[in-house]
Parts: sequence; C-alpha cells; structure tokens
Amino acid sequence: MIHVPLILSNDTIKMQLTTPVPILPLQPPMDYNSSMVFLGSCFTENIGTKMAYYGFETCINPFGIVFNPYSLMVLLERSISSEMFSEDDVESHFSYLAHSDLNGATRETVVKNLNDSAQLLAQQIKKASHVFITLGTAWVYEHMEQQMIVANCHKQPQALFNKKLLSINKITDCLTSIISLIQKAQPQALVVFTLSPVRHIKDGFTENQRSKARLFESIQSVVEDKNVSYFPAYEIVMDELRDYRFYGRDMVHLSELGVELVWERFRESVINQNIFPIMKAVEKHRKLVEHRPHNLELHREQIHKSEMDLLQKHPQVQL
Repeated sequence: MIHVPLILSNDTIKMQLTTPVPILPLQPPMDYNSSMVFLGSCFTENIGTKMAYYGFETCINPFGIVFNPYSLMVLLERSISSEMFSEDDVESHFSYLAHSDLNGATRETVVKNLNDSAQLLAQQIKKASHVFITLGTAWVYEHMEQQMIVANCHKQPQALFNKKLLSINKITDCLTSIISLIQKAQPQALVVFTLSPVRHIKDGFTENQRSKARLFESIQSVVEDKNVSYFPAYEIVMDELRDYRFYGRDMVHLSELGVELVWERFRESVINQNIFPIMKAVEKHRKLVEHRPHNLELHREQIHKSEMDLLQKHPQVQL
C-alpha cells in the first residue's frame, strides 16, 4: 500500500504529490543590471534563452553546445588569453574544438567564426556578473591521430576516436581552471554550476549514471572549496518532475512544460523578486510582437509604442 504524505494547513488537508528540492537563494540575485554568460550543454541554452526572452543581458554558448568540462576549459582559456585560432584548428569545413554551429563553407570561414566567438566570449566574461556552466557528460572522445579531446565529433567515423571517461580528479582540475580563468578576467563574477538533467543514454544507461556521478562529485567539491554556487537542476528533474509527461518524444530531453517548470524554480531562487513586474511587462511586449494581426500597419505601430514605453520606463531592458 502506498502512503501519500499529508500536509495540514489552515485546518485543510492537502496532499503533497512531489518532493520539492530546497534551493538556497542566489547571492547576489540577478536583476536588469546583471550581465550573464551561459555555457555548456543544451540545458543551459534552455534557461539562457528564457533570460534573453525576458530582456536580460545574456550571452549563450558562443562556441555552440559543449558537453564536457575539458573542452569548456580549453575554449575559455584560448578566448580569455586571446590566443587566435588558425587553419591548424580546422578540418575541411569544421573544427573539432567547437559545435557544428560554427561550421562554414571554407576553412577561412570557420577560422573567422572561431575567432569571432572567442572575442565575444572574452568580452562577455570580462563584464559578467554571473557565469552559469552546465556540464553534460564526463565521457570524451580523443582523436587518436591528433591526440586531442574533441568538443564534437562532427559525425566523423568512430574509428578515428578513443572514447574514455574522465576521472573525478581530472574533472575537478578542469573546473578549478575554469573558475580561475573567469575570476582572473572578472573578479566580481559569480560562477554557478549546474548538472544537466538530460541523460546521455547513447553511452548506455549505466555509463550515463557513472558520468553524471563523477560530474556531480566534482561540482560539489569545487562548490565546497571555491567561492562558487550550484543550482540543482538535475535534482529538480529527478525528484520533482519524476514523470515522462515532462519529457519530449525522445524521452530524454525535457518537454516545453518540463523546461517551464525548471525555469520557475530558477526564477524564484536566482532573480531579485523586486523586478518581477518588469519581467511581466517584457513578457506582455513579447506576446504583442508574436501576435498575428489582421491589420499589419496598426500592429507595427502598437509594437513600436510598446517598445518605446517599455524602454523609457526601464532602459536597462534588452529588447
């Protein structure tokens, strides 16, 4: 027999159907004077996109999605140190150092994309108030001929790579280096780590658990030792959203509803509640922009007036 916990409140019996994850409020919380950088796995793009939608100054993955901590460290190091990328870092139309978002028709285009991304990342880190880093996997692929860990295999033959699992010590070293790089570039930036709740089941179910466990232990280690924070996205999905209705058709990535529920927990714990009315005003403007009107000219006028009114009252909002 299953016993559902009951909560007594105001003489009314209420059923508690989830196990809410306690979250310590972020200090300092974010507001419209904050400048944020989101790096890492696809989950960080979900939350970063929400922040951009609500008009916060947001930079999301200039090098595209990067899943493993070693590649994140390499890209941060090269960007912050202004080490230029060259054709030596590029194959025919892609770079093993970055996501396919940076692919190009020519090697020259890829090099330009890499250097533009590095410049953008360095600029954003140097003025960031908060840097969010989401780790996806501890499994990495080492290009055997080039003797390098790649950020993305770009659908190249599997025989070119040696797959291995990073040790906890190696991951911790990577995270320590990442923190040092960010804090050297911007001492005031608060670094916040998250563990992606997206399961990498192509690695295998047991293998995914080993990977997540190593990432989790390494994150907690640096949170204890360094002046950094942690947002429990993984725990929220595993404990509060323990139901496949919160997942997409692939049963691996979160559905729109699942992302929205994590976003609500994120918003209530890391954003200054005093600015919620501004966020509501930005949301109203976004919905006006997305509306499909019959009178296009009138709609354009309404959008222009809405934008001018919003920016006049809240000039720090990014539209």
